[in-house]
Amino acid sequence: MTFLFPGFLIAAGAVSMGVVVLHFLITQQPKSEDLPTVRFVPDVPARSTSLAIKPSDLWLLLLRVIAIMLIGAAFAQPILTPQHQTVARIVVVDASRGVGSMAELADSAAKYANGAAALIIADSLAYEVPSASFNDSISALSTKPASIRKGSLSPALITAMRAGARVREQADSIELVVISPFVNESRDAALSPVRALWPGTISNVKVAAASSADASAVPAEVVWVSSDNSPLWSARETPDTVGAVRADDVVLVAPFVRNFKPTETLDSTTRVFARWPDGEPAGLETVTASGCIRTLGLTMPSGGDVALRPDFIRLQAKINEPCGVFKDFTSISDETMSEIAGSGGLASIDDIQPKASKMTPLVPWLLAAALLLVLFELFVRRRIEQGAQQKEEALAIQDNAKEKAA
Repeated sequence: MTFLFPGFLIAAGAVSMGVVVLHFLITQQPKSEDLPTVRFVPDVPARSTSLAIKPSDLWLLLLRVIAIMLIGAAFAQPILTPQHQTVARIVVVDASRGVGSMAELADSAAKYANGAAALIIADSLAYEVPSASFNDSISALSTKPASIRKGSLSPALITAMRAGARVREQADSIELVVISPFVNESRDAALSPVRALWPGTISNVKVAAASSADASAVPAEVVWVSSDNSPLWSARETPDTVGAVRADDVVLVAPFVRNFKPTETLDSTTRVFARWPDGEPAGLETVTASGCIRTLGLTMPSGGDVALRPDFIRLQAKINEPCGVFKDFTSISDETMSEIAGSGGLASIDDIQPKASKMTPLVPWLLAAALLLVLFELFVRRRIEQGAQQKEEALAIQDNAKEKAA
């Protein structure tokens, strides 16, 4: 077992030591003696504090120390240490439209995913596959039709870093393998800064890229969504307003009313063509036998001078742009490939930040146990106080009896 924040455990230990010290200080009723001047002493309870040789109320002390340590352990975020290995492998599979053969991609993925700690499938977005679904996901790749989604290596590497933070406790070092056609369109301005964040080398496994003939321009059919004329869109229960829309590298800042949202039936033949500022799709593009269909879930603003602005004209041109002109299936340069691969050894777990977690699974149990102990400590303390009170009453009765006898 390890702790994400061991400082809380150390602090709990210091508080526990303070509690132990306090239990060596005893406050009690002093012994009474018969003196001639006793009649001048006020009739009030008397208490004196002294240092004891051994701590008082050992049961209370034990309950309090255990409760404090449990609370400290809960804030320290304990996690069970998984089975350890020397090297943990993270595999990134680029399944974008730049891939020439999905069967070849699946074969390479199956080779490296065997025994891997994490498998990530990416195109324009990236997601981590559950460990129980590795084989099913790779088998699905071999029969999957070619994607129309543009590849992007940056989100794939970011997702790999998140996986590295999760699996860092399983190994001494982490191997990152990227399986991709490594075409130029999958490289963006963020690639170099993102690559610099990975503290080790990257194994580049290159598969065949799509043919350049597949990048020829074809006409686009534009459909503006209204009511229920597209299965890819559904009406919002409550329309809202946003301040901009983005299509690839074109941005139009203007008040847009959002009446529609995409459904959950998107597949690999559909890509996001335009997005709202919060990342939600504003336009979708679907491949057809004769070209592509762009369905836009937005309405162009008609008020003001928006239609006269250059960015409005650029957005209109982007919407009506033929399909395929933005594809670039040429290989990334050797210099860029070397930059992606990096130098040195595998990533050490000491150079990878642990995954931030708000609450580990053991925390609720530790807090519940601490709460039960606190309640039990309250019960025991009251019993001890009642016993002490009864003892004092008995002593008071004896003193009264002695006074009467005198």
